[in-house]
Amino acid sequence: MTKKLTAFQLKVIGIILMVFDHVHQMFYFKGIPIWFSMLGRLVAPIFLFLSAEGFHYTRNKLAYIRNLLVGFWIMGVIDLALPMALPHEPVTLINNIFGTLLLGVLTMYCYDGFRNWRQNKKQGWIAVGVLALIFGYTAFFMQLFNNIEHLNINVFRFFSILFPTLLTNEGGPTLVLLALFFYIFREKRTFQIVTLLVFSLISTGFNFTGLFSSNIQWMSAFTAILIALYSGKEGKKMKWFFYYFYPIHIVILYVLSALLA
Repeated sequence: MTKKLTAFQLKVIGIILMVFDHVHQMFYFKGIPIWFSMLGRLVAPIFLFLSAEGFHYTRNKLAYIRNLLVGFWIMGVIDLALPMALPHEPVTLINNIFGTLLLGVLTMYCYDGFRNWRQNKKQGWIAVGVLALIFGYTAFFMQLFNNIEHLNINVFRFFSILFPTLLTNEGGPTLVLLALFFYIFREKRTFQIVTLLVFSLISTGFNFTGLFSSNIQWMSAFTAILIALYSGKEGKKMKWFFYYFYPIHIVILYVLSALLA
């Protein structure tokens, strides 16, 4: 099989499919068909796969992590502020793929820290601290959630956008693990594809009804075709485009949806 897709081309495909997915999210009540969202099932695996590639090749891993964190903060503020400024009941705005990407990249950092413990104990201990932060903050946030009736709602909102948790990020812990396995098997493309197929099967909940109507997360398996076609080359650079495009297109689609409702 001739491998022709560069990272740039994969990003473009992911962005196009993402728009289809979000058009369905924002305009489903106008009769947008479910297949728009089916196409969108490929989006998360594409960007998780590319995050593993990007984290491997980036010369400044901490800057990569910082950029994802800032993206998470910006999108978190939008998710909270936009529905307050422009209420629109048919649409729930909880879009923040930056949180999933951030947690995935942090687990990659921890993996490297544990793998290279003997050569770099400092990074290993930092990895221990990062894992403690991820699991500790997840537990802390879920405790807040369980006692939300006794908590000022603004305090809860602040903590919801301060840092992502394993249970509230887009896709939950499953996608974080998928990102990690993409990184672990980065030089073993077949293993990456098998891992994706296994995760796609798990995403059905082993319930095989409604596979073409409601239970559609398994369609992420089709990302395997794109991964198999990946050439390993970067192609054109578009470092900042996704960071800008993601929040901007969400805002535009939400506003149009509210105005047309």
